[in-house]
Amino acid sequence: MAQPAYLKYRLLNLPSANVVQKVYVGATYVYALQLINDNTNVVISRIPKTNVTNTYDLDFSSGEQMYLNNFGHGQTWEYFSHNGEDYWWVVTKPNGGSENWGTQLARVQYSPNTSTDTPYNGNTSVTRLALLNHATLDGSSYGTLERVEGALSSDRATLLIAGLDTNGTSHFTLYDNEALNNAMDKVDADHGYVRLDEATSMLSTGVTTPYYSIANFRSALTSSSIQGYDLSNSYAVYVSSGQAASDNHPTQDTPGVTKFTWGHTTGTQVELRNTNWADQNIETEGIQIGSSDLYIGISYHDLPYATKTLENRVYTADKSFWD
Repeated sequence: MAQPAYLKYRLLNLPSANVVQKVYVGATYVYALQLINDNTNVVISRIPKTNVTNTYDLDFSSGEQMYLNNFGHGQTWEYFSHNGEDYWWVVTKPNGGSENWGTQLARVQYSPNTSTDTPYNGNTSVTRLALLNHATLDGSSYGTLERVEGALSSDRATLLIAGLDTNGTSHFTLYDNEALNNAMDKVDADHGYVRLDEATSMLSTGVTTPYYSIANFRSALTSSSIQGYDLSNSYAVYVSSGQAASDNHPTQDTPGVTKFTWGHTTGTQVELRNTNWADQNIETEGIQIGSSDLYIGISYHDLPYATKTLENRVYTADKSFWD
């Protein structure tokens, strides 16, 4: 039986009419990450949480935007602090395929800009992690990387690198976030990179085996779409799923989230429901672990084939559903 989800925010007057790939609900701001220019460029908008009106509405027309050009498709926007500075993990280096998925993880600092004056243009404009298909116990390659996402534990101490290879196998690897950033500091002046084939000393010590894989990953989820990821302090991996109806996917998926206890290849699957979703064409987007709830992004599309995005919302669901 599907469990209830409740409306948290309606995201209004965003700079793009596209879906919000990832929402991050911070202490002060709500952030919304969107793709523009055929999944090539990224715009991240933010608005103070205190600006909410009518209980649910956040009007981003009075907010700020930051543009990242030529960063590609991803659902990663993860906050952390390092040496007294605020940073964010985001994907970069698009693969040039039909979805233009990102294949590296970069750290950036949020600073409002425009699409024409942004200092961020491609992966060489940022300090980053490279060779992510070498995120293994010994630094060897697991194959050809199709897509990568990152997620930080709620205490921001551990970075999950979630890679999907071209055979459909998902690879989960845990790293010490501070150790990675200390290494990135050494190459930061030239926007360099840290090679993960040489980063085995930075693997997390929080678990006995900080890497494992799940073959045929799509079949382990509530539906075959792979959307967002998040990581709990106890190293459980949460993955959201749910594709809208389209010309090559005639029936929309029920929104769902699967929780994998670390090291397990079978997860706890929970589908979600809300009365407002009836007779709508919705798509599930990124997720975020809150103190007692999960935040889940939901995008509304036109019927029957999702040719445009009508609205972006955030819903919550009680974390106990996955216990």
